[in-house]
Amino acid sequence: MSQYYPQRAPMYPPEHNPEDYYYEEGDYEYEDFDEGEGSGNTLLQSVLAFVAGGCLVFLCMSFCGLLMAVLWILDPGAGLSATPIPGSDIGLSFADPAFPGESVVNEQGMQLTILDVNRNASLDTMPPVEGRESIIVTVELVNLGESDANFNESDFLLLNVFEEAYQSTPGAVTGALGRGILPPGEGLEGRLVFEVVAGEIDLVVLWEPGGEAQPRYLYLQ
Repeated sequence: MSQYYPQRAPMYPPEHNPEDYYYEEGDYEYEDFDEGEGSGNTLLQSVLAFVAGGCLVFLCMSFCGLLMAVLWILDPGAGLSATPIPGSDIGLSFADPAFPGESVVNEQGMQLTILDVNRNASLDTMPPVEGRESIIVTVELVNLGESDANFNESDFLLLNVFEEAYQSTPGAVTGALGRGILPPGEGLEGRLVFEVVAGEIDLVVLWEPGGEAQPRYLYLQ
């Protein structure tokens, strides 16, 4: 079936008359623009914006400074990282003990230093045994904390390369460390006695006071 399309008029599309787009000069009003005045306003706006931005930054910095001052008054130590006590980060494992001459400090603020090592020591209280030797270890304990701290010579062991432990012999020598309470700011020297297999090398002192204090390891020789 065919569809019928009406014929278009001969003048379609309509012609455009150029006069239809002609405007009289009086139909529009123009506003004179003073270039100098506009530049001045733009400069003034820029200056005002800069000043406002500077004031805002100043107010923010002042507020931050005031806040930090208040926090410092409330807690002088706030925001400051705690400086570890020298010796508190060494001797934490058998594989990485403190070297001779180095002091270790545990979580209770107790500082331990090995002052002297006497191998093949002769003791009246311990008759010599074939294949074994007595070792006297002189140590120093100092309480760097703010409260009393307990000490006990039974807290010390001597480990060989296989981490086999030798226990100390309490009271086996004059000046033994013994046990007691060490007040803050005070220190003492004491002796520890171990009987080990003769010729043991790479021995490590294990200090294990217990409680919150983690074990500390000190290389003997």
